[in-house]
Amino acid sequence: MFEMLFTNSHFMQRFLNTRNIVDAVSTPWNMDGSGNQLRTLTYTIIINNPLIGKYTTATEKQTLNKQSQKGQSYRVDAEVLTHDVPYHDYFYTVNRYSITRTANQKCRLRLSTDVKYKKQPWGLIKSLIEKNTWSGIQENFKQLESDLLMEEYAITQSIEDPGKLIALRRRRRNLHRNMAELLPKRSSQHSSGDIGLESQGNIVGRKRDAARKTTAIIVIMSIFLLLLVLLNVTLFLKLSKIERAAQSFYRVHLQDEKSLNLASDMVSREDIPQRDKEQVQQVKGVLQDSIAMLEQLKSSLSMLQRSFDHLNKTKSDETES
Repeated sequence: MFEMLFTNSHFMQRFLNTRNIVDAVSTPWNMDGSGNQLRTLTYTIIINNPLIGKYTTATEKQTLNKQSQKGQSYRVDAEVLTHDVPYHDYFYTVNRYSITRTANQKCRLRLSTDVKYKKQPWGLIKSLIEKNTWSGIQENFKQLESDLLMEEYAITQSIEDPGKLIALRRRRRNLHRNMAELLPKRSSQHSSGDIGLESQGNIVGRKRDAARKTTAIIVIMSIFLLLLVLLNVTLFLKLSKIERAAQSFYRVHLQDEKSLNLASDMVSREDIPQRDKEQVQQVKGVLQDSIAMLEQLKSSLSMLQRSFDHLNKTKSDETES
């Protein structure tokens, strides 16, 4: 397992591709002065997150503990630094891989991880960092667990029956090849035997008739929509006229009250009711015109609704046929 996880193995390449990690470059294991072995891995993670960015580069420094025993137990500490995410200079992650051999061809992997801070951010930034970082860590290790289980199953099957996987792959390839050959034959037989020229002509004719009906209905609906727009414009003008008449009536009423209070001798009281009657008649006429316009608008909307119902019915009939 150590070679699978910490070398340029095929398993690790597949895992990196699954995690959308590209441009992975690693150095060989080198021993430092304390007896530990060091290795550096750089790569680019494709994120496509609008809050973080499209990608980020990362540097992973791996340290193989000197107490590790080849073929028996390994302990690897990995420090991961991301360089292009927001607040990347505040934190980094530390992962510890503990691999222990339990039996022949069997081992146990134990993982632990933590988020470390180079400098303490304030509350909101810290919660944002931990939320995004821990979600990424969980996704990464869940994918690693899934890939390791699949690899374990494949290795177990190959050990028990080396030819079983090869035979299974051959059967799958032959099945796909046979299906690819049979499908064109069946489709050609069906088209030549079951559908004649007359039936094809009938289908084309039905499609043309349906297209003509649909076009006619669309034209009629467009005319109704145009009339509806004109009625709305007329109604708007009528309502504006009502508003102006009401405002003028209100102004005249105020002026009449002032004239009654200030100069009752100069204005005859018989002219005021006559003027009020004229204003009321004018407003009443405008209201009647508006009511008539609303009735026309209602009838137009009803006709438009019936047209929509007819169009939906026509489309459903075409689908059934």
